[in-house]
Amino acid sequence: RVPMSSEDDERCPVDSKEDEESCSDASEMSESDSVRRRREEDMVANPERAGELRLEGNEHFKAGKLHDAREAYSEAIYLTPSTQPKEKAILHANRAACLQKLGRWEEVVEDCKAAIDLDSEYLKAYCRRSIAYEELKRYHDAFEDLKKAVELDPSLKAKEHRRLSMLERKSQEQFEKDKEEMIGKLKELGNTVLGKFGMSCDNFKFEQDPNTGGYSVKFQQ
Repeated sequence: RVPMSSEDDERCPVDSKEDEESCSDASEMSESDSVRRRREEDMVANPERAGELRLEGNEHFKAGKLHDAREAYSEAIYLTPSTQPKEKAILHANRAACLQKLGRWEEVVEDCKAAIDLDSEYLKAYCRRSIAYEELKRYHDAFEDLKKAVELDPSLKAKEHRRLSMLERKSQEQFEKDKEEMIGKLKELGNTVLGKFGMSCDNFKFEQDPNTGGYSVKFQQ
């Protein structure tokens, strides 16, 4: 058996009754499909070859041969049995590292999600996905992933405190912008409907409760 490299296994930065019966049947079918898929994957699994490919991928990555590294990790993922979820998680995170250097951020998110689904405490996957989310301007998601990483490894807080603050600020700014856009669209829709009755959204005033943060609506002529 080829030994697994410890280098890429580090957990640090460089993810009605009929309705009830119908839902139950759907759940059973989904579970059955999942079991069948895992069984099919395990039929072609070759852990030793997967280990060799992982080491090859590491060497390609170090040499800057990113496409070759990605292909090696992809084949290793295919050959790793479902009984080795953490090994498969590392391979997904390694492939995400290749995609990160290639600037393929959506795919980085996908691979990191696969890694986290396999290992919910995989620190490196949360860190990589946070970077990808930031590049995609999904600041809230980036902030939440980095916050999770710091929760898993509190020593990161000193290093990442500025980025945490920046992402929290941008997340809030993005939320306010999205809220304004949503209110604008709702107002436009409301004016279309109320216009049929000779009114507009200007006839309604939104007031925020300073204690609860909730809103109340008042009609005004």
